[in-house]
Amino acid sequence: MTNIYPTPDRPNMSPFVARRVDALRERGVDVVVAGPSSYRHNSIVRHIGITWRALTARGRFDGVEAHPVYFAGVIGLLAARLRRIPLLAYAHGGDVIDYARRNRFHHALAGWVVRGAGAIVANSTYTAGYVQKLGATPRVISPGLDRELFKPAGGTEAKARATDRATERATARATERARLGAPDGLLALYVGTLSERKGADVFAAGLVLAAGTGWSGVMVGGGTLGQSIARGDSNLKLVPPAPPAEVAAWMRAADVVVVPSRGEPLGLAAIEALACGTPVIAAAVGGLVEVVNDGDNGLLIPPADPAALASALERLRDPDLRARLGAAGPGSVTGHDMRTAATEMAEVWAELGVRA
Repeated sequence: MTNIYPTPDRPNMSPFVARRVDALRERGVDVVVAGPSSYRHNSIVRHIGITWRALTARGRFDGVEAHPVYFAGVIGLLAARLRRIPLLAYAHGGDVIDYARRNRFHHALAGWVVRGAGAIVANSTYTAGYVQKLGATPRVISPGLDRELFKPAGGTEAKARATDRATERATARATERARLGAPDGLLALYVGTLSERKGADVFAAGLVLAAGTGWSGVMVGGGTLGQSIARGDSNLKLVPPAPPAEVAAWMRAADVVVVPSRGEPLGLAAIEALACGTPVIAAAVGGLVEVVNDGDNGLLIPPADPAALASALERLRDPDLRARLGAAGPGSVTGHDMRTAATEMAEVWAELGVRA
């Protein structure tokens, strides 16, 4: 049960939920997805369609898994109670941090879901705190990372000497950059929606302040700030939203990935970048502080502070610092492996008496 799922008109929408479905099917679970068929219609029409698919799905079901808590969880709890089966609801962050707090009505519905579900899972400790405010204690389980896709340039062969690995990765990175048409010199990468919430404007302003220091920027994504950013700085290259394999290639090609969000429940882009062996500059907000350890695998900066970003980029002109932070990245996110996440989710379902 989900209102965030890839469709023909939005193929990059919430790949995590699609990966979760794939993980269940790999474990031999028969999954029926009640989700959107497209995003061409408004939210009301879309959710009516999801509700209809949920309530009319045929078959014997053992449980309902809803992504996210609000609003899919409302439909999921209704469907679960009608079929007398348990509900597991997954809190993605924005559902319990933003939507559930819009007004008393939204808050009441979200609280009904978290208290009525058989189990609640949250993507981070930060998100879990908001679920607790709604009246339930969730288990924290990562959305999962495809480590076959997001991995360092040149691989992770442990038997090779460090100097050999560094040479191999440098060669692989150069090849990747040439294929992608990446700018020369030091490359800072932004991946995600071009919005103020994600800090796209902070990234663009920070690159302006860093002009003349050897840094250029690439922004992979689309959104409302795209046109204004494109007009503002010739040192920035804008790339349309890309599939995960292309995103991973850009992360391996970059010298740093910047996640300047004003709010972030977890920070999957930071996790993916670290898995690629690329250091991260992140705003010290939300779940990002659970992922990025300042001075260990990346640098933390105050949110909405382009000057702080420019200063961090200045620090990362040091190749030894970039190498040290990048080398620590893959090991720092091993707990986010999607197979581990699938096993932990199966344990939650087992507690509800369902094999998953």
